[in-house]
Parts: sequence; structure tokens; C-alpha cells
Amino acid sequence: MPTVRALVLDDVPAYLAHMIRADADSGVGAPRFHPYEADETLELATALPREQRRWQTPLDAPGWRRAWGCFSEAGVLVGHAYLAGGGLRSERHRASLGMALEPGHRRQGGGRALLQAAVDWARDRPELAWIDLGVFSENAPAQALYARFGFVVTGRVADRFRVDGHRIDDIQMALAVG
Repeated sequence: MPTVRALVLDDVPAYLAHMIRADADSGVGAPRFHPYEADETLELATALPREQRRWQTPLDAPGWRRAWGCFSEAGVLVGHAYLAGGGLRSERHRASLGMALEPGHRRQGGGRALLQAAVDWARDRPELAWIDLGVFSENAPAQALYARFGFVVTGRVADRFRVDGHRIDDIQMALAVG
């Protein structure tokens, strides 16, 4: 079983390095899972202070983020899940979920463990009532994982993204946690 723990501020550089590795695999021998073109790479110079700010933002303020990491036996961050607060005070009762595992570390229980950590954390926060997510229609394994946790489909946005010439529908799902 992979090791999963809450990420702390000192983990931000490893988190961003992992994001670059994970994003490089989207649509390569696996379903697409992020809405960026192949030539849109993460800019570390702007991402580092942005993530540090988000991770330090209190839950009662717009734009917060909390993350969990999945670590290999060698101690390398190979997967993540995050919950993020929206930009409006009126949506403080909802959090958005995002997650990814790097190739070679999927289907080994890391996704389940990450999702469980995020859901458990959200359930312990009385200010949160919902977790929302979007999952690409072609990503059946992720949809199945979310459904096993009780997420229900709340909508579908046809042609939501166009990535590298592909049209992608986005499935909206939600889980009541409060």
C-alpha cells in the first residue's frame, strides 16, 4: 500500500515537480485528465509562490488549497489530491477536488488512499458541505473511482475542452460531506 500524507508548505517544490511529470502523461497511453495543450507547461517561477499562497490561505478566505501526497517506497511524490476553495465567499461551503497519479503508480491503491484522505479531511470541516469535481468523459477509471466513493453525476458539459485537437466532454460530479 502506498504511503499517503497531508502535504505541507515545504512539499510545494516536490508537488510541482510531480505535477509536471503527471501532466506529461495526460493522453499518452492513458485517458486525458488535464485541460492543457501539449505545449502549455507549468511555469515554476509563477507556480511556486501561487501554490505557497494558496496552501497558507485560511479556509474562511477565498482561494485556499490543501493537498495530500502519495509517496513511492523510495519516498518520491508520485501522486496527489487537492481540495480547493472557490474565489467567492458565497461558495465557501464547497471545495473542488483534483488529483493525479504518475504512470507506473496507478491501480495500486494510491488513488483510493488519496481520495479517502481528502474526503475524510473535508468531513471533519463543518464549514464544508460539498466536494465538486470535473472528470473527462473518456476517463472511465476515474469516474468509477469517484462513484465508488459516493460521488454522483450532476451534469455534463459537452465540448467543454479542446485539447490538442480533441473535443472533450466534462462530467460534473459532487459528494455531500456535511
